[in-house]
Amino acid sequence: MSLKMEHRVGIAAPIDDVYDIVADIAAWPEWSPIHKKAEAVLRFGAPIHLEEYYEGLGTWETDGIIADWTPLSHIHVTVPKPFYAGKLIRYFEFDALSEAGTSFSLGALFDGYLSEREGRAYRRFIRTGFEAFCEALKAKAEAGFAEHPDRVASVIVKPDEAPKAQNKQRQKWLQTQFWGKKNK
Repeated sequence: MSLKMEHRVGIAAPIDDVYDIVADIAAWPEWSPIHKKAEAVLRFGAPIHLEEYYEGLGTWETDGIIADWTPLSHIHVTVPKPFYAGKLIRYFEFDALSEAGTSFSLGALFDGYLSEREGRAYRRFIRTGFEAFCEALKAKAEAGFAEHPDRVASVIVKPDEAPKAQNKQRQKWLQTQFWGKKNK
């Protein structure tokens, strides 16, 4: 019993630029339409505190832990709940599509009976908020890249030439001697 909500957006900017904007969690309130407050340092096990405003729901406070994090790939936040309430995981995922193109996903996974019910009850409000966050991120990253279009992603490296196959000489099979038989 789980419910997954996600909004994905394509961004015409290098993955480095998009990741740098999202990794600066304390700066989210400056550009994100849903974040009134965001406090966290990006490291394993670090606490994260968010005050988010969703149209139709009002302000929600979320206290979680950065459970998993890989630069230029993903940030996963676990929101602790009592054992009977299930669990909630928020995720921010990045995929490099080209030197100047990125796919970004913001989502939530509600797992467990009570958590799933909570997700279903507030689904449309949360989806609208996720969409607003993604569109604001897209606008900020693309505007920053437009100022410096000569930069490209550092993680996509094209080789100058295709590697050439090495000529290997065949090795002669060694003659083996078996017990009881002598090779002549």
